Amino acid sequence: MALFKSALEFQAEFLRCLGDQTRLRIVKALMEREKTVSQLVQELQSSQANISGHLKTLKNNGILKSRQQGKYVYYSLDKDIEELLTYLENRILSLRRKAFEGA
Repeated sequence: MALFKSALEFQAEFLRCLGDQTRLRIVKALMEREKTVSQLVQELQSSQANISGHLKTLKNNGILKSRQQGKYVYYSLDKDIEELLTYLENRILSLRRKAFEGA
């Protein structure tokens, strides 16, 4: 078994990670500013366990970063990731418009 994932495996896992609506909502919320778990729970109207699990998945896939300040952990997006996700969102919407225009 290889110690490191292949580029293809990493890409598939990264995209699968973004394929969940709750995780996408977390990402969108963090595009505004960094937030704590409690802030995300309140904003997204979900349980702490649910949000925490999704945050762990996003962080393990390199999409989020975190910092501790006192008893709070603040989550945010890396600027490169934020730029990539903004680009993807714009391209997906553009492709969707083209698909509807061509239908």
